[in-house]
Amino acid sequence: MIGVILVLLMLLIVDVMSVSLNILAVAGMLTALLYKWPHLFQARILWYFLSLVLAVLAVIFHTEEWMDYVTRGYLPYAILFVVMMVGVLPNKWTVSRHIKKRRGTLSIMGFILISPHAVLHVFEVFDGINLFGIVAYVLMVPLTIISFQIIKREIKPKDWLLVQKAAYIIYLALFAHLLWVGEWFDKVIYGMLLILYVNNKLLKEFSK
Repeated sequence: MIGVILVLLMLLIVDVMSVSLNILAVAGMLTALLYKWPHLFQARILWYFLSLVLAVLAVIFHTEEWMDYVTRGYLPYAILFVVMMVGVLPNKWTVSRHIKKRRGTLSIMGFILISPHAVLHVFEVFDGINLFGIVAYVLMVPLTIISFQIIKREIKPKDWLLVQKAAYIIYLALFAHLLWVGEWFDKVIYGMLLILYVNNKLLKEFSK
């Protein structure tokens, strides 16, 4: 598993892949880390703090190329992709169980880290504002708030599950955003991933 992480890291360092493949590589590394070290994100507050620090640095140093993975949204997209895809993976898989235990933490980290990308576009530091991206970000706000344990405890399980259904709208909006702004090769990759997700989600729902 460490070998897989190193290979993916090397591919990211040499920068030979497209945006979509870079996002998948980061998602693959995160998945491998959670499989190898399931307690890695157990210290939630620490990871929220580190994510916030990185987000602030990304805004301050948004012109620096080494911040592209945050300012361009690659890292948070990868985190949110892992959160999304675990919902269609078999529950009996070890990696699925490990990720689901940290899904709330990862969701909050993803929101914190996607914020610089959204803010820089809204305030036109970066060119272009995409409606799908704005919709996805706005919907993330309440879902992120209720993902904190202190808030989650006050919500009835039935209401919690109902609100969580909004996550599907976020996923669709994010994919629409990526399909809109991506290069043609990336559009194909995103389209295939969306089809894969919808297909597996429907199969899982109908098999209950």
